[in-house]
Formats: sequence, C-alpha cells, structure tokens
Amino acid sequence: MSDFSSIDPQSMATQLAGYDVQALKSQLKTQQARLTAQQTALKSLKSGLSTFRTALSNLNKTNAGMLKTSATMSVENMVSATTTSDARKGTYNLFIEQLASAHQVAFDKLDDSTIASATGNLDITINNKTLTIDMDKVDSLSSLAKAINGSDDNPGVTASLVRSGGEVRLMLSSDNSGAENEIKLTAPPEITQGGVSTLTQAQDSVVWLGESGSGLRITGTTNTLKDLIDGVTIDLNQTHKAGDSPLRINIGIDVSETTSQVNSFVEAYNTMLSSLNELTASGSSSSDRGAFAGDAGISSLRRELNEMLRTSIEGLDITQFGVSADKDGKLKLDNDKLKEKLTEDPGKLNTLFNGSNGLLRKMDKSLDKYVGLNGEIKSREETNRRRETELSDRSDKISTRYDTAYNRYLQQFTRMQSVLQQMNNTASMFGLV
Repeated sequence: MSDFSSIDPQSMATQLAGYDVQALKSQLKTQQARLTAQQTALKSLKSGLSTFRTALSNLNKTNAGMLKTSATMSVENMVSATTTSDARKGTYNLFIEQLASAHQVAFDKLDDSTIASATGNLDITINNKTLTIDMDKVDSLSSLAKAINGSDDNPGVTASLVRSGGEVRLMLSSDNSGAENEIKLTAPPEITQGGVSTLTQAQDSVVWLGESGSGLRITGTTNTLKDLIDGVTIDLNQTHKAGDSPLRINIGIDVSETTSQVNSFVEAYNTMLSSLNELTASGSSSSDRGAFAGDAGISSLRRELNEMLRTSIEGLDITQFGVSADKDGKLKLDNDKLKEKLTEDPGKLNTLFNGSNGLLRKMDKSLDKYVGLNGEIKSREETNRRRETELSDRSDKISTRYDTAYNRYLQQFTRMQSVLQQMNNTASMFGLV
C-alpha cells in the first residue's frame, strides 16, 4: 500500500478553496477595474468641464466682459483711471480745481493734568452724529484717545497722539473726506482754552468737465469719480493751477487685451473639447476606446455646445468676430477680422458674448446641468460610490466563502491524513509495506 501520510492538509485546503472562489474573484476584479476606470474618467470629465466653466466665469464678470478698454491721459499722474467693458470711446477734458480732504484738528497745550482735572462732557459731532465723552471718566490724553476710538457711538473720527519737540498733542481725524464730515467740538473750557489748530480743512473735490469756469462743475466728498463717465473710474491725484489747460482723457478700445480675451475663450473651449473627444472616442485598432464612448449624456452636451457656437444672438455670431471652427469642431481666431470688427462697432462683442443673454451665460447654463451642485456628474459620482460599496461587500462575502471552504477542506484532509496514517501503521504490522 502506498504511503499517503505525506499529504499536507493546509496546502490541499488552500488550493481547493481557491478553486471554489476563483471565478467569483476574477469577476470581481473585472468589475473593480471597470469601476476604477469609470471613476478616473468621471474625474477627468469633471475637471475639464469645471475648468472651462471657470474660464467662462472669468470672461463674463460684471462690467468686465470680453471687450477691454483703456484710458490714456495727456498729463501723467494727475489722475488714475480704470475702465470697464461699458466704457465708450471718446475724449474728455477735466480741470481739477480742488481735491477732497478729511478734517484734522489738534488740541494745543492740552496735557494729562488738564484732562484729569476736566469735568463735564466733550461732544464730537460729524455729519449730525455725536459722540459724548464724560471727562470725569478719563484722566489722561491716552485714556481720552482710547475712549473716543473704542466707543460704539463713534461718528467716524479717529483720535491719535502725535509727538513733536517733546510735546504730546491729541489729534482728531475724520475718517471720511468732504465738507459734510467736518469735526465739530463742544467741550469744557479747560479742554479748548489752549487753542485748537486746524491741520487740514474738510472740503469737497471740485472738478470741471471741460474748461474751468465754463464747463460742468462737479463736486464730491471723495477724490474718486465713479459716475462721471460710464464705465470709467477716475481717482484724482493733483490739482491744476489757474490758467492750466484741462487734462485730456482718451477712452479707447484695447485691441491687444480684447484679442487676448477672445483667444482665452478659444483656447479654453478647445481644451475642453479635446478632453471630451478623448473620453468619447469610439476606438480603433490604433487608439483606445474612451470611457464614455456611446454615452448619450456626454454626446448631448457636445451637440448642445456646438449648436450654441452657431447660434445667432441679436443678429450676431462668432464668425463675424473672426472665430470659426474646423472640421473637428476646434475653434480658431482670425486676429485681423476681429480687429476690423472692433474698429467698426466694439460694443457688439459684449452683446454676443456677455450679459444675461450672451453666449458665455448660455454655455455656463448648459454646463451647470453636468457640474452644478445637483448636476449629472454628482449623480454619477454617487452611483459609483454606491457601486464601490457593493463591490466591497461582495469582496467581503468572497473572503468569507473562501474561509468557510478552507476550513471544510482542512477538516476533511486532516481526517483523511489520520485514517491513512492508521492504515499505513496496520499494513506495516503485517509486513505489507
């Protein structure tokens, strides 16, 4: 009789239990690989669409659309000017008679001992709002400054201590410029008896649109003019002298920056389209099949965006501004044609691309169905997470099945090994082995 006692129950149990779950593990591995590929592709799709959507948002900001304008001045540094897409081409003359300033006063010969001995109230009024300080509760210049700055009733004044020639003086500064923000004081006699010096007058800015004395006189509480010219913000820096010629401000189209904006749209669209093409590729003998090949939802998005590019908005389309598509759907820009159109009627670029009815907003709305908070991609991500949990549970069940089979086979082969050992021992007694 042959000696079967050399059988290893653990090896046999491992091998046979592995056979029991081999098909299930192979199927699970395939499903996990497919899910991983889908998750990777979905992440790539989300990134591509989100990047394009961000580009659309940057090109469609309020008062900062595709059209870029600029301002040039006949004299440098007198003003600073910024423009938006709403600015219209033109030349404007500006004579700056006076800059707006904030009121500043300083108390003369006021020291800690005077503060400590003062009684009554110190009233500080700005633009009909009054702060009342009880002088019995302060005992120094420093504590008075803290009481003013820390009060909830502060009308818009800042107290500070300035030091000069060994003396410390209390200074009050209005937080806002303009004549209406003049500081008015009502104080005990001992507080003002040393005198109150005006360091800076509270005054409005005075500007003439056109010639000084004959143009349109404009006053303001600040040195920033926001509503004088549509789409132009002017910060006043210097004043003119009597007899000076007005400052000439030229508002025009910044063709270079506008071209860059349109190019940004073209490049962002082409990058997004390349990503979609790769993910939806049907595949061939020389190229891989995309993870979303044949996906109806993604195909619908491509068609929708492509149709928008060919849609007319208020009689305008992208071809009029030098943008066209090749046979693969990729966009390209004819700079000369764009420049020609900007020369003719620059405002129409914003009409086509920007605003509530513009191309950029329409595209963004389409993308929202996919990358929005409740969009298609989020729904697919949630489905994949559920699928991932299911596969994880299935993996646990396969492991449990393997363990059960392993223990069963181990018991069987252990008993078999014991029986064979007994048979070999018996055969040996009779000289049969």
